Amino acid sequence: MLRTHIPSLPWEEQHSPGRTFHSFCRNISVALGGIRNGGIWCGGHPFDVQVRRIPAGAAVCPFHLHLAQWELFVVLSGHGTVRTGEGTFAVRTGEVFVHPPGEAHQLLNPGPAPLEVLIIADNPPLDAFYYPDSAKWGLRPPGKYFRMAETGYFDGEEAPLAGAPAYQPSGSPPAVALTPFAQRKLHPDDLTWEEWRSPKGKFRGTSKELSLALGAKRNTPTGLGGHPFDLELSRLGPGECGCPFHRHAAQWELFLVLEGHGTVRTSEGTYAVGPGDVVLHPPGEAHQLTNAGDTDLVFLLVADNPPVDYWHYPDSGKWGLREERKFFRPQDTDYWDGEE
Repeated sequence: MLRTHIPSLPWEEQHSPGRTFHSFCRNISVALGGIRNGGIWCGGHPFDVQVRRIPAGAAVCPFHLHLAQWELFVVLSGHGTVRTGEGTFAVRTGEVFVHPPGEAHQLLNPGPAPLEVLIIADNPPLDAFYYPDSAKWGLRPPGKYFRMAETGYFDGEEAPLAGAPAYQPSGSPPAVALTPFAQRKLHPDDLTWEEWRSPKGKFRGTSKELSLALGAKRNTPTGLGGHPFDLELSRLGPGECGCPFHRHAAQWELFLVLEGHGTVRTSEGTYAVGPGDVVLHPPGEAHQLTNAGDTDLVFLLVADNPPVDYWHYPDSGKWGLREERKFFRPQDTDYWDGEE
């Protein structure tokens, strides 16, 4: 089990030369063994989670858009403004908002108090960024910044032919229209708690599915209308357990405890967790969270959205498939059984 305690992480100061862009970072994913800007394709995690504290009068970074990366923000404390191509929007403690690829954005703290946010970003293997205020671009990898001087596809490849028409490469599909930013910003207090429970009540709890409220489709990859990760606010009452002991074949899950005390069961043992603790379960690790205290256990759950996943339940010896949603106990057979 990968675990860290947010208050124990150091604040890493980051700023531009003139401190127009200035913040302090607690990189949760790096503390959990992740690789900065590196996804599962290079041994990292499918999403990056960090806490940022922005001093009064500063911005986190320049006004920019990503071609591939998604970013989701949770305002932990303070007030700020979000600049987008549509205008400037005020945000406050508790609010959640998401920026899909293609949306220019910038988070600023007008002051007077510090602004603290939780930032969740996916880790695409390739990304490019554009900075409208300075008309420059960036590429990751290789980590280069530049301004474009347009040229032709065959420039430098062969000698130009006098009088030849300009080569027109095949076009790109039109960019997907973004929903208005106001529809991708919410406060959890405006959502109702949704209760779930097993037939006899052994497993139960309540949740607010924040990503679904922000427009994502459940268990759906980005190309089909989902987000690359799901964010959920969950609550377990005293003694409650949310789900059976299980492990995923493909999905990663991260739990960030906000209030209360609980226990995390894994194949290695049972561990106590409390406010500020973060636990990450990679695919293949069986896990279960239970409220071990006498007050509500409140936590954020972050999960990626793999295109295919299935689960195993060690206590009952059964398996489950997400699509189609079936649960079964396997009976061994031969690969060619029923085929010839």
